[in-house]
Order: sequence, then C-alpha cells, then structure tokens
Amino acid sequence: MTESVFLADVPRGYRRDDQLQQEFLDAAAKLREVDGWPNPMNGGKRELRADLALEGGGVKGIGLVGAVLALDEAGYTFHRIAGTSAGAITASVVAGIVQSGAEMASLLPILQSLDFQKFMPEGKLHELVGHAAGHFAKIVTDAAILTNREGLYSGDYLDEWLRPILHGRLGMRTFADLALSSDDDPELSPSDDRQYRLVVFTSDLTRSRLARLPLDYPSYGVDPDLQDPVRAVRASMSVPFYFEPVHFDAREATIEVEAPGGATTLVKYPAGTHTWVDGALLTKFPIHTFDRVDGRPPRWPTIGIKLSQFQTEYPPTNFRESAIAIAVRCLKTMMNEWEVVSPHQSTVGRTIFVDNTGLGAMDFDLTPRQREELFLNGVEAATRFVIEAAKQGGVPRR
Repeated sequence: MTESVFLADVPRGYRRDDQLQQEFLDAAAKLREVDGWPNPMNGGKRELRADLALEGGGVKGIGLVGAVLALDEAGYTFHRIAGTSAGAITASVVAGIVQSGAEMASLLPILQSLDFQKFMPEGKLHELVGHAAGHFAKIVTDAAILTNREGLYSGDYLDEWLRPILHGRLGMRTFADLALSSDDDPELSPSDDRQYRLVVFTSDLTRSRLARLPLDYPSYGVDPDLQDPVRAVRASMSVPFYFEPVHFDAREATIEVEAPGGATTLVKYPAGTHTWVDGALLTKFPIHTFDRVDGRPPRWPTIGIKLSQFQTEYPPTNFRESAIAIAVRCLKTMMNEWEVVSPHQSTVGRTIFVDNTGLGAMDFDLTPRQREELFLNGVEAATRFVIEAAKQGGVPRR
C-alpha cells in the first residue's frame, strides 16, 4: 500500500493516496454493514463500536495516536479504553475525549504537546537515557543514588502536563466523571464492576499483584468515584529505577469474592501505605481487560494496539556484569515481550501491530521526524487492519 503522508494542517494529521483512501472508506462501510452493533438507543442503526486496549511503549506512544485516529476515521466509537504505562497516558486522553464529547481529532495536538525530554532533565543522570545495562553499571558508581532515592527522576512532569488536560480541558477530575451510565450503555448491569470509561494498570509492590484502577479501589478501602485518574496514570507509568513510585494510603477493607462452586468468601485487607509502579511489570498489553466472563456473546470487539517489533537479531552475550547491571536486565526482561506469544496465538485477529522502527521505550530524545514516522506507522497499521477485517467479515470477538 502507498504510504500516508503527515500533514499538520489537516484534522487528523495525515492524508492517504486517493486509491488507498477509497479502499479504506469502502472497507469501513462494509464493516459497518457486516460487523456493526445495532444500537437500540438509535433505532437499531448499525454502528462500529469497540473497546480499546493500548500497550505500554514509552516514547513510542505517538504510534498509538495514529492508529486510534485511523479507527476513528473508519467510524469506530470507543466504549471503554484500557492502557498500561505510556498506553495509560493515551488511554486517559482518549477516554476523556469520548466522555466529554470532544472531537477525536484533538488527540493529536494534545499528545504532540507532551515533551518526553522533560521527564528526564539534563544533568548527571540524563546519561541513563541510553539504559543499556552495562552502561548503567558504569554510570551508577555512587550507591547512594539508588539507596537514598526511590527513583532517578520524580515523574512530576506527567502530572504537570496531564492534569490541566484531563481536569481542565476535558473536565475529568475524578473517576466519577468517567463513569458509564445507562445513557452510554443501555445494557449496563448495576452489578457490573466494569462501569468506567477508563481502566489503567499499575503493579502493587506491597501486595505483589496487579491493580486495575479504578476497578480495584474498593480493595484499598476507598470509593473509586472519588479517586483522581491523573494519579492512577502517574502510577501506571512509574518505571522502576527511572521514576519515583506512587505511594497510596489504603484503608482497611473486606471484599466479598466468588469462590469455587459458586460460593463466596471474604478477603480482608489491612490499612497501610502501598507502593505502585509501572503496570508493564505485570501486564504490558491489557487485551483481555474487557472480555466477557458471563458466557454471553460480546456485543462488539476489543481492538488492541501493540507497539511491538518482532525481534530477529540479538546482541552478543556478556556474562561479566555487576549486580546492578543484572538487576536492570531483569527489569527490562519483565517489561519486554513476555506476553508476545499470547497475542500472536489467540488475539492476533483483533490486534493492530504498529512498527516501532526499532526505538526503545526510554529513547526520550526523539526527533520530530521520528515522531512523525511512528505516527504514520500507526495510521498505516490501522488502515491495513480495517481493510483486512472487512475482507474477513469482521473483527474477532474472542
């Protein structure tokens, strides 16, 4: 297919070749006919609707934006959005745009305003942006850097950037502002705990478990509706070593959970302070977040967007490393593609794979040209996805 071109002066930031554009529009129309959801609130008119799952990818997140905008152009509306790490940043803005009724085209200028270099101010520790384990071990000669601090950088810039957007521009100050109602979903069950537009993931080091926010706030003894989505996103992107974690003060809580055989049991959680870090430690690609568990057929698909490149070459081995270097390699391994087998085997048909051009998640010194290339890679990956889905008669529901 002919490549798209980046154009800052058009609504979604790109334009396709005329022939490809027509093929894309024809595919979108066919998808609406064969795979659309008959909206009972709109006279049964068929609509393209999907839940979204956005992979973490650090600076590569602009590729998510390109894919989301292409799906939006195809006519998709997004019901619920899940994200991890940098995917949580994009997910929060997408959810805020949908909930506020703003145009999805505003996603591009919002994410373009995110200056990744401000996450790591210039100085002694800025060299760590290379993040090769051996290089890391040579730089960190003073153990006090990591023994006296919880992270090399504060991560405050994320809060400074996202809060005015989510709280101010989009009006999403708490998760109550992102709650779904029967007006949004006429089949919403009062007992359904998945009733929020946005779900982000963080790794709770205190409990050694994954936390889904806002869904798991009750296990911390707090009301999900009163919690700040900006803080949840900040926790989700707290890469260990790089950024200081988020500390959350939980209250005592007792939760009723379903036990084998249909019975229920009580799980008790004590009060205390919890340490939350990057959700990508435990789930980098939350494709199964919105899968139905009640046996009923899904009304629309979950579409995942991955910022992954299939690795065909590996660097030389090096067995003479320090303990710090080994620790960093452990971190990189945990946050890498340990989940890649699952999407390829069971969810490839509902996943958009965006070429990340070989960039690392922590390559904070992206050039404008690299950002444009990642963005267009997202556009083209979603374009191919829509065309192929139309040929196959729809997007797989499971």
